[in-house]
Amino acid sequence: MIDLFTSRTMSASLLLCALAACSTASEITAGPQSGVYSVTGKATGTRMSWVTARSRAMDAANDYCKERQQHVLVRSESTSGVRSLEEQTSTVNFICVPESTSAANATSG
Repeated sequence: MIDLFTSRTMSASLLLCALAACSTASEITAGPQSGVYSVTGKATGTRMSWVTARSRAMDAANDYCKERQQHVLVRSESTSGVRSLEEQTSTVNFICVPESTSAANATSG
């Protein structure tokens, strides 16, 4: 039989997990076209989970390109999930470009 302290501790732990936005990012994989990479961020637990999911995906993409002394240029993005306690996902397809290329594309687009 579970004592009162254990029961309350378990309840508090479950509540904290439900309220906290848990987020992860997938590994970087080959994207839909040659030279394009893809990463998916996932998050649950808040009304703004899709923002957390996108941030996690963008952080992973930035880290990937930074390791190559380059910057991210997003080619496409997609999201899924609509309810706050459901898993929200954000998939970012990107390429890594030298700094001068990303600045030129930012001013021409």
